[in-house]
Amino acid sequence: MKKTLLVSLVAAAAASSAVAQSSNSPDPAGSYVVALDGETAKSADWQKVADALVAKYSAKLVNYDASSVEGILPELRKLKPRYVCFVTAPERAGRSLVVEAAQALRKIDDDPYGDAIWGIVTGYNADDAMRMVEGDPIEVESIATSMGGSRTLDGWKHGFASDEGNMGRMWVKLPGSTNTVEIATAPNPAKSLAAAFRGIPVDYWVTSGHATEHDWQIIYNKPKGGCFVHKNGRLVAVTSQNDYALVFSPNPKVYIAAGNCLIGHVDGKDCMATAWMHTGGAVQMLGYTVETFYGFMGWGAKSMFESGRYTAAEAFYLNNQVLLWAIGKLNKDLRDVEIPAKEKLSTRKFIRMMQGRIRTQDELGLTWDRDTFAFYGDPARSVRFPEKRKDIDIKVSGDKITLDFLRDVSFPDKIEVKSTRPVAVLLDKAPARGAAIFAEGGEEPLADSVVTDVFALIPLTGKHPKGEKLAFAIRPGKSSAAAK
Repeated sequence: MKKTLLVSLVAAAAASSAVAQSSNSPDPAGSYVVALDGETAKSADWQKVADALVAKYSAKLVNYDASSVEGILPELRKLKPRYVCFVTAPERAGRSLVVEAAQALRKIDDDPYGDAIWGIVTGYNADDAMRMVEGDPIEVESIATSMGGSRTLDGWKHGFASDEGNMGRMWVKLPGSTNTVEIATAPNPAKSLAAAFRGIPVDYWVTSGHATEHDWQIIYNKPKGGCFVHKNGRLVAVTSQNDYALVFSPNPKVYIAAGNCLIGHVDGKDCMATAWMHTGGAVQMLGYTVETFYGFMGWGAKSMFESGRYTAAEAFYLNNQVLLWAIGKLNKDLRDVEIPAKEKLSTRKFIRMMQGRIRTQDELGLTWDRDTFAFYGDPARSVRFPEKRKDIDIKVSGDKITLDFLRDVSFPDKIEVKSTRPVAVLLDKAPARGAAIFAEGGEEPLADSVVTDVFALIPLTGKHPKGEKLAFAIRPGKSSAAAK
């Protein structure tokens, strides 16, 4: 039975990802900047990638010097784009670009928050980058995860789920099937996982566990479970017996490395991230460029994406704004601390660097996560969960915001940095200066809320049942202290 199922995995039908436009996402046309670094612009193939984005969104092309990302700020302050996409060859797509871009894009205006939804388009080669740019929207209908269980695939068309805590268990749901089947994978979970990728096309892949720029350990703290590595741009599964299997999964997908260290760091042309883009089908990827211990950006972006309210790029951007809100609640001075972009940072070195400025574990974790989590892909490309999985429907019309609860949703009973995640809302136009959020019928601005040119944050407490509707207005009022 086991051998038959593995054969079926390899022979399974090709993917058929449905497409979906984002009803709440701002129209990128005319409000999109393509930032192309000067060295990359010398390549005709990479110039074509930038040109494709310009044509797709009627975007403005801005060249920048990779040694000083902030050099594009005068142009960005003039254009005030909603989206910024950095197009660069992998040799210049490393941590320094991620950190410098995050820091620069908070300086377009004078509030402490990010002023544009952004991403980096790169790849093992320009063809990989072009797939990020030219593809259709993706509605997630099939999934895969390294943190699975027997019910993980319920309600999905197909997919597979390994268990990073147990090398002997894996669940698969073949295309066209209605049943999830558990298979025994010991002693070679790496081989089984590679076969699943070759045979079952998925739209979404999410992982945790040990990783670096050059490998991912399949079973947490158990090297005998095997690993994924890269070789000449290709993903390869390696078993504990040193057997090798190509991981080939070319259908377009989003990959969120929510709990992995370093796998989101493009430290050169040949690394795990570029291999996922080259033979793993990742047209969008979110991951850490450093070691992760706090997890606010990784797990938070995953949670926001899976809520169904946001595209993957919006989840990345808005979760970062929630992080900045949280830092502001703890210690506003930390929002302006600039992490060194051009040197390798360990957590130990960072703790020494921040000695006397950081007082708590939360302050340390939030500051460490703030600028070190990357989004690769076109930030305006719609990749989202299906409408039926959305928990809150968010409607924005000018100065009116409506939240319609499609499922029961619970928030903490009081506003606390550790547990509160304000509802993030992308605005359809910049409000007047000094605007604030008011609950419907309220006379005072909503406590701890934030309004910027791009988004609003609305902290909620308590239980909100399915069918409840909440209405808010943006109008002149004393700004929330959290926004200053």
